[in-house]
Amino acid sequence: MHPQKAAVVTGGGRGIGAAISQRLAADGFAVAVNYSRSAHDAEDVVAKIVAAGGRAVAVQADISNSADAERLMAVATAELGAPTVLVNNAGMNKAGAARKQAPEEFDEVVAVNLNGAFYCTHFALPAMYEAGWGRVVFVNSPSGGRRPAPGMSAYSAAKAGLVGMAKTIAQEVARRGITVNSVMPGFVATDIVSSGGEGGVEALTKHWPSIPPESIASTVSFLVSDNAADVSGEEIGVWRGGPVGV
Repeated sequence: MHPQKAAVVTGGGRGIGAAISQRLAADGFAVAVNYSRSAHDAEDVVAKIVAAGGRAVAVQADISNSADAERLMAVATAELGAPTVLVNNAGMNKAGAARKQAPEEFDEVVAVNLNGAFYCTHFALPAMYEAGWGRVVFVNSPSGGRRPAPGMSAYSAAKAGLVGMAKTIAQEVARRGITVNSVMPGFVATDIVSSGGEGGVEALTKHWPSIPPESIASTVSFLVSDNAADVSGEEIGVWRGGPVGV
């Protein structure tokens, strides 16, 4: 492990992001827990990390804005040291059939899920290049190509874009000691699911095995470790085989 152990987790205060933040802290990383609106949740995660003996700071930033993404990395660097781990976890969804969905809703979904991940990666990579070591992990979705669903064109487009982005950047940094991978969670009971995204709770509960957020965090933990130094450009499903009974 590179001696500089600082990580940024976007959307790190809730759901999968909270589990990832706490797991990386347990692994010895100082963690910048990013949030857009939910300050209380992010501060709660930070408090849990500090109570367990770790280092963490909550950083507000709307990553769909490139200036905010740049500020996120600057604040994380000032507070914890230059991050050499970035987990692009932040996401949101507004479901709707293409015929009915307002273009501005499509733009918002893509801006957070896809553009934001690019902005954060863009501003995180220079420190990784300088260190000669880095890990970038994209938290993706079955909607990004493997299991698209009606009403999910914006979300599916953004998540499919992440697949191509991760594989492309992985090739760009392959000789720099940096790896870039995607994790694809199955059905995890998150706010996106409960708000009606990803097909709704009832359909997912009926057909998909329920995956605890800690399982996603464990996979991220492996990918940022030295044990995964030669794993890059991959999309790892954490969904216990996917839908059943359909």
